[in-house]
Amino acid sequence: MKNEKDLGTFKLERHGKKIYARDGVVTKVYDHKQYSFSDVLREARNQEYALEAGFPVPKVLAVYPFGEDWALESEQIVGSTREERRKEHPENTRKFINELISIQESVLAKVCDNLKLAKLKDKLNGYISKADVDSTIRYELHARREKRPNHYKLCHGDIYPNNLILENGKWYILDWAHATRGNASADAAMTYLLFLLDGKEKEAERYLKAFCKKRNIDPAYVQQWISVVSAAKLKDYPEGQTKEVLLKNINVIEY
Repeated sequence: MKNEKDLGTFKLERHGKKIYARDGVVTKVYDHKQYSFSDVLREARNQEYALEAGFPVPKVLAVYPFGEDWALESEQIVGSTREERRKEHPENTRKFINELISIQESVLAKVCDNLKLAKLKDKLNGYISKADVDSTIRYELHARREKRPNHYKLCHGDIYPNNLILENGKWYILDWAHATRGNASADAAMTYLLFLLDGKEKEAERYLKAFCKKRNIDPAYVQQWISVVSAAKLKDYPEGQTKEVLLKNINVIEY
């Protein structure tokens, strides 16, 4: 059985996942207290589906027990993330946002017929039911979710600069744990929220404006999803300032 030294260099830890890299292999170790074996297999299947659908995605190499936890191995993509490139050239932020949207659009253009992928609205339903909010707010969130149209686009669920890596002139899309079949505007609402949670309010508004312009839709169509996806993120931020940002977006009025 492998030990931590076998996994190589420790890279980061976030939301109950530790990431290591060695000899062209990236290993995610999932805390068994937060993730079941089914959760890990689901991420691996999502990643394989995206690869089979023709998207630039790292290959899954293995899934196995790691002590009490679980490990997922993928091929390592060596390059710079979209966020790293933005920091190097902050004057090109607008260009970088448009490139991010183009990548996101390429995913959303796929009408998803893979029944193994969860429906976005069903997944959100589960998160809302467990959200640490007043029961009245929870009821309202369920009602908002239910009113949104049922679409079946391939939604990555976590399109953000840190999940995009440029290698040899090709953008690779990482972290398919949250992939679902659903509404493109919900996917955009999540990206908008991720900018906010990262303290990038100006970038969030630029992103929203550019996304809606490209799809020729009213921004209100995306904004209608923000409170719902904010409730879904509460599980990752049970306390602190980030939770306050989420609660603020949950309590907004309907557009």
